[in-house]
Amino acid sequence: MTMLLGAALLLTACGPQIGDLERGEEGRVVRVYNGDTLELDSGLRVFLAEIDAPQGEAAYAAQAQGELEALALHREVLLTYGGTKRWVGRPREGEDTPREAAIAHVFVKSEGGRWFWLQHELVSRGGAYVRPRHNNHARADDLMQIEAQARSAERGMWGRREYRAASVASAVRAALAANANCLRGDAPYRLVEGVVSEARVFDRRASLTMQGAPAETPFALVVFGENFANWSGPQLNTLTGARVRARGSLGIYRGEPQLCLEHASQLEVLAE
Repeated sequence: MTMLLGAALLLTACGPQIGDLERGEEGRVVRVYNGDTLELDSGLRVFLAEIDAPQGEAAYAAQAQGELEALALHREVLLTYGGTKRWVGRPREGEDTPREAAIAHVFVKSEGGRWFWLQHELVSRGGAYVRPRHNNHARADDLMQIEAQARSAERGMWGRREYRAASVASAVRAALAANANCLRGDAPYRLVEGVVSEARVFDRRASLTMQGAPAETPFALVVFGENFANWSGPQLNTLTGARVRARGSLGIYRGEPQLCLEHASQLEVLAE
């Protein structure tokens, strides 16, 4: 018992265990905007890297914000970075300077002095889902494992029908209803499960056509450009007949619905 107590005190004294993440700013959380965005006492707004949470009028949005408030509001935090550090938006009307926010992994100091990784806690409670991006995916593998456990236990948002993995037919309907480009920030983001009917790989892109879509609106998982050039996941040309789970933004291209993949962690090959 004495040894265990000593180890716990040593861990606390060492501070947050950030691994290979880059240490950044420190501060106190003074505001929570939704389930994945907060503000420090310095005025710096922070987007939580590699995760997203339901927002606005979406199901479970209020609960997701409540989870973040309970974990972080009025507490000391450390920002750490594993990818692109800043988001810069256009100035609003009447403003001269662009809007800016940090994109960070956040470590929170609890009332007892213990540091914990905020993304881990939110995902494990079902308060947020994993959203790796091409320029921010340092902890995607860890977070995906945590999310899988939360989904299996139907914790938080995963107990709601709206957040279960969609069928291909449902994804087609959502993409057509949104009628967006998958590269736009407001394109709907979905988890989709299904079987690849045909995998095609070209010089600068790949297209995995999925079973279950209407004949007049075929649906494909696509990866292109730099995301294709940097692909580090399963060999895409071998996936014909594979059952997969994909997560990404839904869009329409030349009249056909699609889900765009940015990084290999967004595509899981499922056991039969």
